[in-house]
Amino acid sequence: MTTASSVILKIRKANGFTLRSLAERAGTSSATLSNYELGIKEPRLSTLERLVEASGSKLSVEIIPATINGRWNDARVSAAESSSRVADAIRGNMEEVAFRICLELIDDLNAVTPYRLEQLTRDAPPFTGDSRYDALIAAIVENACVSNSAPTPPWVYETTRSVEKWYLTDIESLHGEADRETPPIYRRHGVFILEDELSRA
Repeated sequence: MTTASSVILKIRKANGFTLRSLAERAGTSSATLSNYELGIKEPRLSTLERLVEASGSKLSVEIIPATINGRWNDARVSAAESSSRVADAIRGNMEEVAFRICLELIDDLNAVTPYRLEQLTRDAPPFTGDSRYDALIAAIVENACVSNSAPTPPWVYETTRSVEKWYLTDIESLHGEADRETPPIYRRHGVFILEDELSRA
């Protein structure tokens, strides 16, 4: 998805303007324009249009349907679909792939509106064949719903969606660190994880 900041930066550089020169042409300050480019501030659509036109370009807005033939058009993967993909990876002895799918699920759930988040998490995922990953997916979903003020689906509270204790890192010397860094929701599902294991570029 194209952001306002990327549009402003692209048209300014493509047309050879400095921050100051484009800001002057658009009737704004260099500091404000810099904040727009860095994504610190989000310009109104009318402001974005003025900035684009000041650079000698024209802004065109296209409205894309949220659904096509009843299916969402945002390429986000639901918790149920992710669980099926994880199950396939586990059957193929590709645990690294299974974990990467879980990281992608975190990205997808945190990138949508609360309404869309509810759609992506409403259906109980099929079990993966590995109770650890069932617990991890439940923790990811519950954490995303709580963090984004969306309804938490009842299935995340099923006892089958928790394990006694699973450290994602195999390095025993890091288990104490995982004990300290694990978010409460993950801890409740029995998944113990280092803070940087949850982040992805």
